[in-house]
Amino acid sequence: MSSADEKKIEDRVQEGKDTLLEKLKEDGVVNPQGLAMAGFGALFLAAVPLTSWLAQPNGLLERAINGTCSAIAFIGSAGSNSRVAQTGKIAALSTLYITMTYALSGAGAAAGVDAGNKEGRDNNYPRAQVANLRGLPLRLHSAHYNLMEMFGGFGLTAALAQAVAPTDQTVVNLLGLHVLSKCFLYYPSYLMNVGPSRSLAHVLATASVINVALRLSKKPLL
Repeated sequence: MSSADEKKIEDRVQEGKDTLLEKLKEDGVVNPQGLAMAGFGALFLAAVPLTSWLAQPNGLLERAINGTCSAIAFIGSAGSNSRVAQTGKIAALSTLYITMTYALSGAGAAAGVDAGNKEGRDNNYPRAQVANLRGLPLRLHSAHYNLMEMFGGFGLTAALAQAVAPTDQTVVNLLGLHVLSKCFLYYPSYLMNVGPSRSLAHVLATASVINVALRLSKKPLL
């Protein structure tokens, strides 16, 4: 092949690249390299075996989950009882997650809108003020919305687990890993703007509910 032919091929390849980049730009893509982030989705699946290892029965994670469930029972009974039946652990974990998602982080999001606007929070149109948020106020708002986005996946797998395998300790541990990761690692990391621990918590939390769904798919409903 002559150098002239090679030059023509190179020109055609470059022309094709330029055409593709132009079409992407017309479609709103101003940073084509950013599309590579889609490959990050495979990391959630790759982390599933890690969550299985963390959720092994009688490990440190299980102790943390049992302690959390006992604390919830203690608070719920006004200090009269801290015992939680095996079949009640999923409900106890759900109580913590619901409280964190809708009550505590919800109040934090409202505080963020109030703190991020000079005129304070407009209770009639609070969502219209979100565009003004920066820094910590924006993180308070965003962290709350992420918890709400993630709660659906947890809620579905938790309901299925309660119906199909409420006494499966590994399944309970995986659900607990999701809740503890989101409530005690992800949320504080988001507020303090610590990216690595926030990403780690999100990966673990997502992989854990995927793991639960995979395990439940192998169990009979009745």
